[in-house]
Amino acid sequence: MIDGFPDIECEFLGLMLQDKTSINAYRTRVPEEAFTNHVTRTIWQGMCALGASGTDLSVPALRETVTLNVEQARIPSVPSFLMACMQQAKGDLGLDELAEILCERALKTQISTFAGDLMKKITDGRAGAEEIALDGSAFLANLAAARRPVVGQSIHDAGKEAIRQMEEAQRTGQTRGHDWGIRSLDDLMGRIVMGDFGLLIGPSGHGKSAFARGLANHIAKREPVLTISAEEAPADISMKDLSARSGVSSQAIEANTINEAEFEALVVANQQQHGLQSFFEYTDDMRISNIEALIRAFKHRHGACGAVFVDTIDDIDPEEPRLGMTERVIMSCRKLDKLATKLRVPIIGLGQVKTIYNDRTDITLRLSDSYGGQAVRNKASWVVLMHRPQKKLGDVLIPGASTEVERLKWKGEYDTWKDKAEFICAKRRRGPDGRNTKTGWSGPATAFFDLDDGGPMEDMF
Repeated sequence: MIDGFPDIECEFLGLMLQDKTSINAYRTRVPEEAFTNHVTRTIWQGMCALGASGTDLSVPALRETVTLNVEQARIPSVPSFLMACMQQAKGDLGLDELAEILCERALKTQISTFAGDLMKKITDGRAGAEEIALDGSAFLANLAAARRPVVGQSIHDAGKEAIRQMEEAQRTGQTRGHDWGIRSLDDLMGRIVMGDFGLLIGPSGHGKSAFARGLANHIAKREPVLTISAEEAPADISMKDLSARSGVSSQAIEANTINEAEFEALVVANQQQHGLQSFFEYTDDMRISNIEALIRAFKHRHGACGAVFVDTIDDIDPEEPRLGMTERVIMSCRKLDKLATKLRVPIIGLGQVKTIYNDRTDITLRLSDSYGGQAVRNKASWVVLMHRPQKKLGDVLIPGASTEVERLKWKGEYDTWKDKAEFICAKRRRGPDGRNTKTGWSGPATAFFDLDDGGPMEDMF
């Protein structure tokens, strides 16, 4: 809190300085009247002027642009006030929420002022019924026009953003987007980039969530990652990673039969995870609006978001009435796709398959096995199907064999697929689809790895 200055206005200015590329999105949206303090209003005018001229926001630029009598304003200097605003910008509200509050405040002020002026005209006998109606109509039309969002981004501004991304990639030596941490999947699926909506679809128990955890931890070495789950609490998810890192049996952990050395190994494994920007959020409120609120709050809290994992899309409530399971998944994917684009963050949804996968007497996995099939594929930037044929062979096909010949056939397939998984590219917007690849699978580590490496990569735990 900055004594004597409105908290909302100071926090908004501080966030604008932390997210400099946002000025053009807000300078025509938030009116000057939204700022009730002379200092904050003057600084906002300076920010808008810099945005209009194409100059990046910065404390030095504002120091040169904003003219204030610091003694009358009761601030040490413009830079010190701006730094205080940036320090204050650590609340749970993002720029969109703060802008909406400021706009609503300006709207109420405008309506109150207009109503007061109109009542004075009526009291003084200076306005008749027709004039009142015309003034009211014009006032409401102007309000609607002022609150109408700016449509479109100029090709020049879009080009500037693309160039900025390329410069950042050259500066850091990292290419655009995220790799998968497994070379064969990089070749199969390409990069995961901002705004992607991807789907990872596979049967229950085949390691889909374990793969997602490994990918999340891999991306989290570069940027903060959020996993939203309606199925497991953070401690339960983390315990699986600790088991994989330490080599301590998950069964022993569940049975509480671990010895002192194993306990120490778990503690050491947790220390190895210190600083890893991988975060979990368990919620039983999987409405699409709540998912959006969680992502916005996460981006605001951490300043960035490398990816969001949603486990699973079957649990999402798209907030549309009277939908069956398949229709819910399709609608949820449509909304997640739009959300990924709007928030400029990759959203990766985990999806289950229908019972037809296990009912079929072969070891193929098809897009039609998923809820929504082609309809969800159309909405995604990419879709990868994954399964471990070994598991279906061991759980379903070998026990269900009707003849010895059939049983021997499935046993041969089992040996072929032992400790392996298959990933199938069902869609790739920026490359060819319809291909597949094999990876290794380590049951004790619950991790996937390149077959050439001979074992799971540590950073995928």
